[in-house]
Amino acid sequence: MYPVNYHRAASVAEAVKLLETGDAKLLSGGMTLIPAMKTRLAAPSDLVDLSHIEELKGIEVAGSTITIHAATTHHDVASDEKLKRACPALAHMASRIGDPAVRYKGTIGGSIAN
Repeated sequence: MYPVNYHRAASVAEAVKLLETGDAKLLSGGMTLIPAMKTRLAAPSDLVDLSHIEELKGIEVAGSTITIHAATTHHDVASDEKLKRACPALAHMASRIGDPAVRYKGTIGGSIAN
């Protein structure tokens, strides 16, 4: 790999500000970005880590509305009891994504972004 500046954002506002730095890329699970960097298909100047921003994680079920925040892992989607009752097919699908490493690190936001 090559030199890259790593930033651990503490809030969404901080992440947005850091994203303006050079050729920054967002990082959460890293299931796509890290392999792309290893093979030099991606070469960002900066990585902005979102994985420690709590407001980007979680699942909310309110009536017929389901909200899954971007940094929620596939494992969390697959194992959430409220989601299993509200939309069992979505929870089942998340339980079949990739292998356990992908399910525990990969995020819904990352899958949608890629």
